[in-house]
Amino acid sequence: MTQVEAYRQIVEARAGGACEYCRLLQAATGVTFHIEHFVPRSRGGLTVMSNLVLSCPGCNLSKADRASGEDQSGVTQSLFNPRDYEPSILGWHLHFSLDGDTGIISPRTSIGEATVNTLRINDPNRVFARKLQIFVGLIA
Repeated sequence: MTQVEAYRQIVEARAGGACEYCRLLQAATGVTFHIEHFVPRSRGGLTVMSNLVLSCPGCNLSKADRASGEDQSGVTQSLFNPRDYEPSILGWHLHFSLDGDTGIISPRTSIGEATVNTLRINDPNRVFARKLQIFVGLIA
């Protein structure tokens, strides 16, 4: 077991089993979500609870080793860090909104814009999966 895997149960519980970026639920996707370092290890990030995020594979692979991205005007912004808020869902709602009809996540802030763009949160496959999870009542 890797060091990060030792934290899996607690990170999953803290996130409510949902990707902390795009809100997809792990249990309804058929894949194991990643425990990712918000500040990547390649940039000095530590394997500690305050730096670990539950992330679907799409968000984690799109984020790669970044902690910043460009907003819609091309300005570099920090990406949304769920660990900056307690509870993390509060921070999510400050930076994003979810359209319950379309499954589209819209940014509310420049940090939200950079995160939506960088993580490709509205990739058609993830939007489709969110719509299904919304339809069956898993995402409100």
